[in-house]
Amino acid sequence: MLAQRGDGELTGIRLNRQGTMAALLWNVKGRNELSFYDLAQNWPIPGPQLPGEIAGGLAFSADGSKLAMNVTGPAQPSDVWILDLTARKFQQLTFSPHPGVDLSALVRPELVTFKSFDGLELSGWLYRPKNQAGAGAYVISYHGGPEGQERPSFRSDYQALLSQGIGVFAPNVRGSSGFGKRFVNLDNGELRFNGVKDIKACVEFLVSSGYADPKRIGITGGSYGGYMTMAGLTEYPDLFAAGVDLYGIVNFMTFFQHTEPWMAAISTVEYGDPATQKEMLDRLSPIYKLDRIKAATMVQHGANDTNVPVIEAEQIVKTLKARGVPVEYILFPDEGHGWRKTANRIRSTVEEVRFFREHLGVSQ
Repeated sequence: MLAQRGDGELTGIRLNRQGTMAALLWNVKGRNELSFYDLAQNWPIPGPQLPGEIAGGLAFSADGSKLAMNVTGPAQPSDVWILDLTARKFQQLTFSPHPGVDLSALVRPELVTFKSFDGLELSGWLYRPKNQAGAGAYVISYHGGPEGQERPSFRSDYQALLSQGIGVFAPNVRGSSGFGKRFVNLDNGELRFNGVKDIKACVEFLVSSGYADPKRIGITGGSYGGYMTMAGLTEYPDLFAAGVDLYGIVNFMTFFQHTEPWMAAISTVEYGDPATQKEMLDRLSPIYKLDRIKAATMVQHGANDTNVPVIEAEQIVKTLKARGVPVEYILFPDEGHGWRKTANRIRSTVEEVRFFREHLGVSQ
């Protein structure tokens, strides 16, 4: 074993052509850290601090004297940086254009920790609007996966909300990757009920810490994050004023019936087997609890989504309209699972921000 550390996971490794040095990239609670291992001397070498929160694409120069990589962060777009290994100094090589965007005005988050209902420690990235005084409007954003990880990346949707005075809290609830094998498996099958309970813990943290006004909290997320959005709106209807579901699961049985065969196969381990665990999957499905929803709801979905087919969105919209609950539906006819086209990404963010401004009482 070349190297190990108890506080992070190895996410990248690159050897120089001479076979004398290895560059190691670690994921430490969402941020990347760089280190080296001298293969000739059999000795680890600490690396310098990276010029951004997230890095990747490691590549040594032919003579092994320099290391190139992509670096990005919540307030900086992705660019190529070069590390001089002798001087241990970084130089920025590319400068991504960002017309009309003042990078200095963007918000960098802080990593916070809190306890869930059972004492399990959770963490999340807290984006606080600049010049916010007292408790304000917040949106809790859940990542996809469910084995994904919320990291401090360059998120235009978060920054758009922040520019309007709306804070963002992006947690890593149980089941997220980046925190070891035990943590990532804490939401499998029947344990998913505990993952849903983490939603309430996130709200309680924001309110008890004085960040969020309990009457002005929204919830959103894409894919599995969309499922968590609908679970939050149905399990805890009094906690949220608005929710935006982005191509999320609402009915596990129809999800398994209509998704791609490969997706259904791998999802049986994560969620449950529809052939033998239908009762549990039904209890986990928000579709049967839509009558509890009190919050205004927006649903966005791609018509060509084969991972989470559009029938999931249609069930939500049809049911809520029949009940008279305010619901807005945006169907992207030229998209699949997530937004690939710039115009659609812009429309999605603009509509989401507008929706949360209206329903979280933001006037600026």
